[in-house]
Amino acid sequence: MHFNKLTDVYEQLEKISSGNEIRQILADFFKEVPKDDIHIVAYLTLGKYCADYDNLVLGLAEKSVLKALSRACGVSEKRIKELAHEKGDAGLVAQEVMKKKPQTLIPVGKLTIHEFFDALHKIAKIEGSGSQEKKSNVLTNVLSKCTPLDAKYIIRIVLGTLRLGVAEMAVLDALAIAYTGEKKNKEQLEAAYNLCPDVGVIAETIAKKGLKGIETIGVSVSRPIKMMLAQRVSELDDVKKKMPGIVCVEGKYDGERVQVHKTKDGKIHLYSRRLDDTTNQFPDLVQYVADHIKAKEFVLEGEILAIDEKGNPKPFQLLMQRRRKYDVEKYVDKIPVQLKVFDVLFVDGKTVMNKPYKERDELMKKMVKEGKHCTLADKIYTDDVEEINTFFHTMLKAGYEGVIIKSLEGEYQAGTRGWNWIKWKKDYVKDLADTFDLVVIGAFYGRGRRKGTYGALLCALYDTLNDSFVSFCKLGTGLSDELLSELPDKMKKYVSNDIPARVIVKKEMHPDVWFTPAIMVEVEGAEITKSPSHTAGLALRFPRFLRYREKKVEDATSVREVEEMV
Repeated sequence: MHFNKLTDVYEQLEKISSGNEIRQILADFFKEVPKDDIHIVAYLTLGKYCADYDNLVLGLAEKSVLKALSRACGVSEKRIKELAHEKGDAGLVAQEVMKKKPQTLIPVGKLTIHEFFDALHKIAKIEGSGSQEKKSNVLTNVLSKCTPLDAKYIIRIVLGTLRLGVAEMAVLDALAIAYTGEKKNKEQLEAAYNLCPDVGVIAETIAKKGLKGIETIGVSVSRPIKMMLAQRVSELDDVKKKMPGIVCVEGKYDGERVQVHKTKDGKIHLYSRRLDDTTNQFPDLVQYVADHIKAKEFVLEGEILAIDEKGNPKPFQLLMQRRRKYDVEKYVDKIPVQLKVFDVLFVDGKTVMNKPYKERDELMKKMVKEGKHCTLADKIYTDDVEEINTFFHTMLKAGYEGVIIKSLEGEYQAGTRGWNWIKWKKDYVKDLADTFDLVVIGAFYGRGRRKGTYGALLCALYDTLNDSFVSFCKLGTGLSDELLSELPDKMKKYVSNDIPARVIVKKEMHPDVWFTPAIMVEVEGAEITKSPSHTAGLALRFPRFLRYREKKVEDATSVREVEEMV
């Protein structure tokens, strides 16, 4: 398939904000795509070239991208940079300059999606001395074969700024409509996607094997599973209504959640909550897992904590220093870590996610040989709310975040925020019963000492029913002068010239600058009130920034969760 078939569709999508229209256009297009090409089309439509967990990174600097464009169109690098600065969108620059390129540079033949896809993988694999020049040369060859419209979207994909307003759920909806004729069948695709978060695999399977093929998708070691999320309650007494009888109460830790995979040949992989492969950042943890967990093959989950010499927890901010590509060994010694194992999903060829938690817990006790650097989560079993509260305060005194209360009969529900888990955190003992994970969708220019940068951010909840982001508060408090000064650069690649698709905001709340939903912040507030100005129908009063969150935007606090707090 020629790449211009894609760009024609992208042009349509860019002008549409209706989620239903986007899904129908994609569904109609998917029907025309050859089945051998559908996985590539699915990736590229999301601005990707592989699954998130594959850890392939283009590593192509903007300077090198503009250099490739300069060579492909015969316009000086200086002029290209000036235009990029003026327009703020290198894709539009590419479209403009490619229209005017000399006759001698007019492409021979048409660029295919396979050529572009293969080029992206080639670029990602180039390393070592002179790699930027080599990467730029590959991109030049791609651009030399494309039309001006092709160039616009190629540059955006390469720079990670495609911004079509299409997310994974929209692609799954469109695949269901295209290949089964029923949007409702998306539920089966989503269930498979939770076990196999690779839109290319899902697309190719539904296209070639239909729903029967989708039903066969299961756990595969070294391919992460979307992590289960916990529900919340406003009062601890509400736990009994949701989980009558004896429950397991585990410590909730302020660390980094991790999914650990061990293959039959002994290779160990670590995946973050965002499904990034973090194995190389924690070589010490890989060894602890090898030494302390007895099974030939498994998938389990736990929390990584930074600890001191005595094994006591250290702040989350310290652990974040371990998220690095360089000087890894130096930081292994500087910031030791501990793994708290709290669930097991797969053991020695058998999926155990669908087993009751009490059975999974027994499995963990047999598998984990506890030590300073690898241990089971702290836990008690009880049907007494007072005992839960006492254990909760014990965890707080130990330096932890709170507790997770688990149903003994509950299954592990991949990618779901279900009532098999309930979280109870230290924030709950304040006036308002939790912090909120909100998505940044806009910014307002600052005044006074904040003049020249952003003064406040417009933040949104995720509406799970409509796959959209609805405004919830303006956030200015808690943002230091240093954080504010960094914001324009941090948000630059997400700036949108118009209200992004999936974002719903009332006119009176329109910000000075729009952002494609990509960045999440953790926020606390005083109370939730009804609001005619915010599209959530509710507003957070006196919000205060706490920190950035490393989560997918679809994992943000939902409208339904907030409604249940009111």
